[in-house]
Amino acid sequence: MNSSKSYLTALFLLIAAFTYSQKYPMKYGITAGWNYSNVNAVDEKGEPSGYLSNGGELYGGITLEKQVSQKSYIQSGALVSYTYVITFIEIPLFYKYNFYREFSVIGGPKLDYIPDEQYNHSIYFKRRLGVSANLGINYQIFKKFNIEGYYSKQFIKQYDDNILTFYGTKRDVYRVGITYFIN
Repeated sequence: MNSSKSYLTALFLLIAAFTYSQKYPMKYGITAGWNYSNVNAVDEKGEPSGYLSNGGELYGGITLEKQVSQKSYIQSGALVSYTYVITFIEIPLFYKYNFYREFSVIGGPKLDYIPDEQYNHSIYFKRRLGVSANLGINYQIFKKFNIEGYYSKQFIKQYDDNILTFYGTKRDVYRVGITYFIN
């Protein structure tokens, strides 16, 4: 079994275990916001290259949250974001700890999958599945509304751009968003 299937299997099993735990209910909702991408790469000479997103991009998706203790939560879901000409499907697995009143710290890994067709543009996908580490803060505005901001650092070189001549690209993201919990 390859590593991407192992990650997805582990994520599925973890979500299933928390879903069926009866002490605290599973919450689900929709999330949307803005991300600012810092795309790190090298050019054909091996010099630092890449780009910063021009004004940022929108993202959105679904969020699942399972409380596991009085102050601890596990958050996951699926997000769709867009940077430059590439779509990303992101699956975060965050640990959330409520450290002061409505403030919580969040952190954990995130899988970044590129679903785009290879022939759509000048991009060559080295790896469709990337892995990021995330750290941020969450604030509960109202019972059903949260706002959060976090930084995502990518570890896997995912693609090359043959026209703009940057290679070995890793996408780091600064993100601010809001979540509305339906239940």
